Amino acid sequence: MLRKTTLIISVLLSLASGKSMAQVLERASTNSGSSSVFSYSITSAYGVNTSADATANLIVDTEAVLNLKEDSYITNKAGDVGGDTSAVITTTPNGSTVSLTGITAENNYLIDEGTSFKAALITRGDGDGQPSKGSAQASASHTMTLAVTNNQSSFYNTLREIFEGAE
Repeated sequence: MLRKTTLIISVLLSLASGKSMAQVLERASTNSGSSSVFSYSITSAYGVNTSADATANLIVDTEAVLNLKEDSYITNKAGDVGGDTSAVITTTPNGSTVSLTGITAENNYLIDEGTSFKAALITRGDGDGQPSKGSAQASASHTMTLAVTNNQSSFYNTLREIFEGAE
């Protein structure tokens, strides 16, 4: 009973004095993180092209026929025999370089019978005394493109809140 009486007297004395102590509550939270994304893509294409540029007194005859055998194939894979793949990207003020290992692309196009390419320019009549000038082309083309993307980002956020009670 003596303890309760002492506590009540202390509370009453604080209230009677008219002064209260300021209460400060501070809370800070920090979040940070980073993200690194590396990706690559390989695009392979095989096709035929014909083009011509000729004066009006020329007849242009171009043709490109490409037949591929059924055994033709494209293989793109990541991971060498042991399954390892790596990319080392070096960035400088002048640009970036990448060193890739374990990424392979194999394009095995087998040309079949019936494939032909023809490009011809034929003079029309006597040419009407005008000079004849032209070029014609028929060809097969193969392109393989490797695109590498490396994105890195990071963030650091701090939120600080301060609460003060009245004096």
